[in-house]
Amino acid sequence: MTRSRVISAVLAMAAASVFATTACGKKDASTEPTLAPAASALAPSTAAPEASTVRFIVGPEGKALLDMPAPKEHIKADTTVAMGEIEVDTKNLANTRGQVKIDLTTLSTHTFGTDKDKDQTSHARNWLEVGEVATEAMISANRYAIFAIRSIDGLSATDLRTVAKTKDAVGDLRTVSLTAHGELLLHGRKVPKDAELEVRVRYPSGSADDAKPTALEIKTKTPFVVTLAEHDVKPRDTFGKFAQGSLGLLGTKVADTAAVTLDLHAAPPPR
Repeated sequence: MTRSRVISAVLAMAAASVFATTACGKKDASTEPTLAPAASALAPSTAAPEASTVRFIVGPEGKALLDMPAPKEHIKADTTVAMGEIEVDTKNLANTRGQVKIDLTTLSTHTFGTDKDKDQTSHARNWLEVGEVATEAMISANRYAIFAIRSIDGLSATDLRTVAKTKDAVGDLRTVSLTAHGELLLHGRKVPKDAELEVRVRYPSGSADDAKPTALEIKTKTPFVVTLAEHDVKPRDTFGKFAQGSLGLLGTKVADTAAVTLDLHAAPPPR
């Protein structure tokens, strides 16, 4: 066999190997998530006029924790700024409504515990189009992940006044669990989303049973899952595009979904 034929044979075998690797790693299109409907905002989520509500403002110190295990990297990240408003009907908690916003420009990864986290943080923000490769218009459009509460069920108690108080170093509190059904807007795409929550409702120490609450502490009981492809979250920088085209390298380093845990605090607006 001539040298040119040997080279041709080697190239053919290499091409066949690449094809086989790609084909074997290719997902069934029928199981791939599709893009969620586009949206630039969510409709307001307010309690019915007849509801007896107490208004709370979500504090900026609220956090969202993200967990994304993949074969080669187990990405961990968080955000550090939240906002929003919640109307709590203390006599019928099922009437409670509101909206929570998470500031994605504060997202940072803590996967490695080294300077590599800075690069990974940069890639993550760029994929969400809130990083340095995004325009001001992109950042304005994509800055917040928003969850609007549309209904509530699975309540451990309906009337907050019937829940026995407990005490801690801060004061009195009542604790309820519930499932909030709503819509999640992320990266210009909205999907239905449910969140199982535990809510600790705080009161001054020794307050009357019918006193108005002074603070809320809201945490997810179990993480809810966000599918990146539904929200068109994908590589938008040189590194990400290279990895995406390198025989499945991206899929071994970045998970398809993120498990999200919320830790929020809210208080009535100042008078």
